[in-house]
Amino acid sequence: MASQTLNPIFVTRCCISLIKKQIPLLFAVRQESSLPPLKTVQLNENMQLKTIQEMSSQPRPLVLLYGWMLAKQRHLDKYGNMYHSKGFDVLSLKMRPTQVLIPSRAQKTTEQLLSILQDEHLKDKPLMVHGFSVGGYMYGELLVKLNQDLEKYRSIRSRLVGQIFDSPVDYEGVPSGFARILLKNRVGQKLLQFSLESYLSLFKDSVTRHYIKSSNAFHKNELRIPSLLLYSRADPIGVDTKIELVMKKWRANNIPVMARCWESSPHVSHFHRHPDEYVEAVLKFISSIGLSKPDSEVSKRKLETKKHKEIQQAI
Repeated sequence: MASQTLNPIFVTRCCISLIKKQIPLLFAVRQESSLPPLKTVQLNENMQLKTIQEMSSQPRPLVLLYGWMLAKQRHLDKYGNMYHSKGFDVLSLKMRPTQVLIPSRAQKTTEQLLSILQDEHLKDKPLMVHGFSVGGYMYGELLVKLNQDLEKYRSIRSRLVGQIFDSPVDYEGVPSGFARILLKNRVGQKLLQFSLESYLSLFKDSVTRHYIKSSNAFHKNELRIPSLLLYSRADPIGVDTKIELVMKKWRANNIPVMARCWESSPHVSHFHRHPDEYVEAVLKFISSIGLSKPDSEVSKRKLETKKHKEIQQAI
């Protein structure tokens, strides 16, 4: 009976009031002159497109950068600059709590993204995904949409050539994991965990079933997209054993999988704690899927050194 009187938006706002101010600012971005000239277009409230303004002999790859919850644009730019320095364009998506907790809003954002990817200026670009934390859920929603209309999204399906996930979290790990990370005191943790568990239980039809569909699409990897997983043994949200179970499934289906696991870095902080190793893993992966050949203008900047020093300066 409670599910008939409670509104999921009301419950979401109650949860957000507990967590909204708990996310620390992880990074400060520095724009360096070694980056190529960029054009920035704010596509909507959640999405920003940055394209390199230099001639290229072929369509530049486009990275879909799915942020973690409440990540600021300056946080995502730190990763985006790494890709710009290698000749990639970047479309970043900021994740708001309401998008994660109210699936209909996530689905609306996904539909907007799919429309953008079919734009005349983007329709020929190879696509790669780099998702963080709950960004994996949003990407799962995209996979669900791609499967619902095979003909309409045939081009997008064929252009997806690689996916990277940093600290991915599945839906069942949200209540306990988010509570432990977002709140310091044990009373607050228990309250938030109970609130989120109740939310998922009360709204199985309108909310939880969409999480399950997204999760299933993510796990299935029907398009057999080569993948890189970046995670930590010490992360209570992106749980290592859960991530390794997904990797095992993909490898059993002969899907190429690469991974880098750290012992103690916090949730979505692997780049911050281990920048050289992180960049090395990403560059090795994009090389393995055939996207690492730099254009002449990138080569001229001599962005790669023995330990990727100039890439670190650029980001």
